[in-house]
Order: sequence, then structure tokens, then C-alpha cells
Amino acid sequence: MPFIIQRRGGGHSGEVVFTARTPPSVRGSVTLTARRPVPISGEATFSASIPTPDASSSRDIEYLTDLTGLPAQVLTAEYRHTGQHEELTVTVDGLHPLATPTAQIRLQARNGTGVRLGELPTRVFRAATQEPQLNTGEEQTTFVFRNSFDGLLRGVRLPELIPWKLNPSPDLCAGRRQQQNVSELVRGILQAHVDGAFRLDDDPLRSSVWVEGRTDYSTLGKTPQQVWDDTYGLLGMVLWVAPLDTGIRLVGTWPQPVADGSGPVISADWRLTDLPQRQWYQTPRRLTLRGAEHATDLTPDLLLDLIGPDPARVELERELYPNAEWFEAPESSGTSTVQRGYRKLGGQLVAQVEVTTGDVSVQETVDGEPRMRLLYGVATGYKRTETTYDPNCQGRPVSQRTETRGWGYDLQTVLGSYSVPGPGLNITLRTGDLVAEETTLTTYTYSPQGHQTGETTTTRRLASMEQAGAEGDLADRGPLTGREYVTQTITQTWAPMGAGRWRYSSGVSGQTLVPVYDAESREAVRTVALARSTPDAPRVTDQAPPSYDCRPYCEVIRELLDPTGMVLNAGDAGLAEEREVSVPMLRPADLTQVAGRVLAADWHREIRTFSVPFPLGYHPGSWLADGRVQSLTIRINAPDDVVSEVTCARLDSTLMGPGSAAVEPLRADPNAGRALMLAGAPGGARVRLVTGWDPGVSEAITEDALVVFRSGYPPRSGDEIDWQLIRGQREATNARR
Repeated sequence: MPFIIQRRGGGHSGEVVFTARTPPSVRGSVTLTARRPVPISGEATFSASIPTPDASSSRDIEYLTDLTGLPAQVLTAEYRHTGQHEELTVTVDGLHPLATPTAQIRLQARNGTGVRLGELPTRVFRAATQEPQLNTGEEQTTFVFRNSFDGLLRGVRLPELIPWKLNPSPDLCAGRRQQQNVSELVRGILQAHVDGAFRLDDDPLRSSVWVEGRTDYSTLGKTPQQVWDDTYGLLGMVLWVAPLDTGIRLVGTWPQPVADGSGPVISADWRLTDLPQRQWYQTPRRLTLRGAEHATDLTPDLLLDLIGPDPARVELERELYPNAEWFEAPESSGTSTVQRGYRKLGGQLVAQVEVTTGDVSVQETVDGEPRMRLLYGVATGYKRTETTYDPNCQGRPVSQRTETRGWGYDLQTVLGSYSVPGPGLNITLRTGDLVAEETTLTTYTYSPQGHQTGETTTTRRLASMEQAGAEGDLADRGPLTGREYVTQTITQTWAPMGAGRWRYSSGVSGQTLVPVYDAESREAVRTVALARSTPDAPRVTDQAPPSYDCRPYCEVIRELLDPTGMVLNAGDAGLAEEREVSVPMLRPADLTQVAGRVLAADWHREIRTFSVPFPLGYHPGSWLADGRVQSLTIRINAPDDVVSEVTCARLDSTLMGPGSAAVEPLRADPNAGRALMLAGAPGGARVRLVTGWDPGVSEAITEDALVVFRSGYPPRSGDEIDWQLIRGQREATNARR
């Protein structure tokens, strides 16, 4: 082989060419001579070895071994590429404990007719992985070099790159959630922080996304390797290096072939060793792949469709729809009847009215004789409440006004009318004399930080009545009318003091009617209103003021999240234990395709390891006729002793391939889970119970089931209920809003 031994100096230079036949019968004892690195001009494109000539070609081999940059004569060398690393181990003559060389290797072999048999293009190693290893007995030094991206993959700490971690969305209603494509993020991180030439051999997550508030993720403080492990690594994919010019590039790939391929043929006549084998015991009996939860916007219309016919259908519609106006069925007790009406706007109850009517019996004694009057269906009470909410915080009340009225009746009462303009009730009441009237107005104040700071309730009520001819005959008496009103104000204030404590103050002020007596007759002649104030002393409490949900109203009640996944059953072909893989951002539509690749990576394999007496340059990931290259080792022991050892792998589909595995739906745990409440039922609730996922139609497998309550709470329609199977019956464990 042309095994270069050069000597420079004295104006003379020379080159010795060694030639050997294969297989050689005599091994030479000539050592490799180290020399200074040869400057590299331009870009040396890495090219794999050409197909090897068959046995009919010349058996003479000429070697060109160019190994430079070492501090002394090279005794042995070994080049090894395992996918994740490209290594070079060189042993030189003498002890060199402080040397930090940069090594360069290039290997080539031709037959006697000049046809190239194989070649390892120029490889440059600049970093030793450890200190030189000294063999003092033999007076030899071994250098170990490695080309890899380990330092950048595991040494770089990333900032936060998820958009909603930096700028959260103020409103997570449907259609407004931010998303981050998994493939784009991983590619961007690896290309920006590790290798600008990074590429993916296969991209099963190209359409998978993280979704704000659903499948969350953070890159803060993580390394690029951790991001890879959290994404493609969950599927079993790895990061390998491939030669690029004189350096390396980072490649994301499957560690084992997941499809068939082909490449150059290495003739059996050139092989020094050839070891075929089959690997069967890594194939799982069943492979379960779980993907991202399937999200459905649960709107009132969809929930009502899921509920279907129900005895409480009307009540459920009132509860679920954001805008509604209705009245309840009258409630009767004796001769009294209570009717109520309501109005909802934007999901908030803004108005309600309550009317009480009944039969009234009036009895009086006139001129010593008892008299009685019966009035049927007249109004005895009325109450109306209206609430105004903060437009910037729809769940926070700004003011509330409550109005109450009461009517009295006697023998001479002339019935009047009072119109009730809703909500829900649009009726006219038959009324008597107004004897009770009260109006209460409550206002709320809040700090810029959002907590409530004050609440003021002012009540104005009728305190005294008057009647024309009150002391005259019954026929001469007029109607009862209001004469004097009094006002009362109740105040409450809160102020934070830190450590979860609040300063709370309250007070009551208002008017009270007191009689005025004549000084001579000692009889009450009139009443006057006196103002009084009774403030309470401030106190410190750990009871905070009321707080309110300021999220904008969303027509979507919640996101209905169904677990997704599928099972591949390898049947008799599976010899290993069952395996489960969970990829929480994998799009459900990609389950079948990705599961097939994950199973193929663990499928039966044909492994072939062979060696040839010349250098080869097929790096892991490239294809030969024997399969995909898994590792390459080139050992250099002497000028005529260069041996390449290659390990290849391919799918073994002799009996059946991974595509023959049976596809089965994902089955949920039958003993515990979470279900969507549809409607109440005696002793519990009807729920939408998810029992699995059908990958064929990309839909959840559900059933209408009963979950019993033992704790007494009734959650509302649209709530999620956690349940577990106890003595053959599903029992609720808690309710989630």
C-alpha cells in the first residue's frame, strides 16, 4: 500500500509505496511516521467508498495511509464511528504527557489495476477527550480524539422560547390559544445553539404542536439535549453525527432502520469475516402509543346535544345559555302564591323579581258589630333586584339595587293596580294601600390591584303612614299613604396589611323616628327624625374581602379533552414485554403512522458484521446492500494491515413485517377516571364516560353512564367528575370546575 513515510530536510524528499496481497501472509513491521498536518485548501466533500470490485479483479492492493499531526511515530491507530461519536485512537512511540496535537487522517486503497477499493476521506480531530494515556513500560502514548456535539448539546442553557410563557394570552376562549410547532422549535434550537447544518432524517412530529393552557411546555434552563429528549427522544429517536466536509453535522434519526433501503454491494470474496445474526427478542408483544388529548370546544349547544332528552331539559337550557329570561312555576302555600322571574346577560344574573299574592280576609268592628271583607288574589309582597357589573371585569358587581313593596287592606280599601314589567313576569297586580316601601342600594369599590376596598349599603324605608279622616267614620276614611321615610347606611372597608392580614372597619349611620310630647298635656303630638352613627372599632382579620373572576365571558364552557392513542398487537411475533410510549403533543391523526415507525424500530432485525482488508468510508446512517450501517471501525496496525469492520442492520420481515401488526383501540382504565357530567340523576349524575379511543375514525369511544354521589355535592352540567370503581359501582371522588 502507499503508506507514506516522508523525510524532509537537506533539500530531499521521498515516498515509499508498500504493496500487499489479500489476504496477506506476512505482516510488515514498518511503523507509521508522524508528520506535520498538511494544509487543507477548499472544502473536501465526504464521499463514501465506491462499490467494491468483484473477485475477478486484481488482488493486489496499494494503500495510501496519511495520518499527520502526532508528536512521534505512529504505532497503531483505530478510527471508530458509532453514530453518536466519531473517534480516533492513536498510539505513538515515546512518552508525551503534555502534547495536545490536532490529528488528521485520510485512508485509501486501490487494486493492482488502479481501481479504487475504498476510501476514508480526510477527517480532522482537534479535541482530545482525555489526557494522553502513558504506557511507561512500553514507552508509548495513546491519544483518544472525539468529534461530537456533546458539549453544546448538554452545556448550553436555553432561555424561555415558548411564546405564551413570555406573553400569556389575556383570554383563553376558543380560537385564541397560542401554539408552538414542535418541529420548528427543536430545529431552531439545534441549529441556533448546536449545529447550523442540523437536519432530521425523519420528522414524525412535523405537525405536532404545544397549545397554551392545554399541552404546556417550557424551555427555560433546559439544554438542547433535554429538549430533544422531551420531544423526538420520547419516540426513541437519537442524535447522531455524520461527516460534513472535514467536520461533522448533527442528524436526528432512528437508531435502527424503520424501512427497507439499499446501497452498494461489498463482494463476499473480499470479506475476511462475515457474521450474520438475527435479533428477535426486542419486539414487544403490544405497543401502546398515546398522543395529545383531543380537544373539543364544549359549548352549550354541544352539551345539550350530549345530554339529549332529560326531565330537566328546560332548567338545563336556562343554566347553560348565557342570555336568557324566564319565570319559574308558581309555588303555593295555603292561599299564598309566590312567582319568580329572572334575566341573565353574559352569563350573569342581572335582574330578578319575586311577587307574592294571596287571599286576604279583613275583619273590623264597626258600631259594635263585626264586619268582614274577603279579597282574592291580591298582591301582598313585591321584591325586585337589579345588579350592574364592571364591563372590564364581567364577574365583578359594581352596584346592586333592591326594591320591596307591601300592601295593606281594610274594609274601605279601594283596589288599584301595579304593573310588573319582568323579568320573566309581565303581569299586573291588584293592590291595596302601599304600607311598606323600601329601597336598598349597594355600591362596591375596588383598588387598582383588583381587591375590594369598600362596600356601602344605603337603605331608604317608609317609617310612618298618614290617612285622611283616620278618626272619623269608616266611610269617611281616606287611603293610607306614606308620610315619613328614614335612611340607613352601612359601610365596610378593607385594607391589606401584609402577611395575609386585613384591616377591617364597619359602621352604621341613619335616622330614627322619635315622638315629640307636649310639655303640658304630656301627649305625643308628632315625630321627628334623629340622625345616629355607630361606627365599630377597626380590627385586624385574616378574612379577605370577596374576590371575583375577571376572565371575559367565554361561550365555550370548557375544553373537552379526550385521551387518544392506539395499540399495535404484534401477536406471536412479539417476544418482549409490552411497551407504552406517551407523546403528549403528538397529533391524533398521526398516531397510526408514528406507531408503525416506533414498532419498526424495535422489530426483528438482521444484523451483519463483516470486515475487509482496506478502508471503507460508510458512516452510520448510510446504506449498503447488507442494510443500514450502524457502526464503522477501521484498525491500522501496520502499513499492510488495514482492516475495516462494518455492522449493518435491516428489518427482518421473513415471517411478517411491522405493518402486519393488528391495530387495536386504546382502552381507558376501567377502575378510575374522569367523566363529563351531563345531568343530575337520582343518587348521582349521568356522565359522558370515555372508555377509549378509536384510531380508525379518530373519535373517542364513549358511553352514557351513572356515577353515584356519596358526599352530597351536586356538580353542575359541564363539570368534570373524578370517579373510581368501588364494589362494582362508580363513585364520585370530587368535582372540578
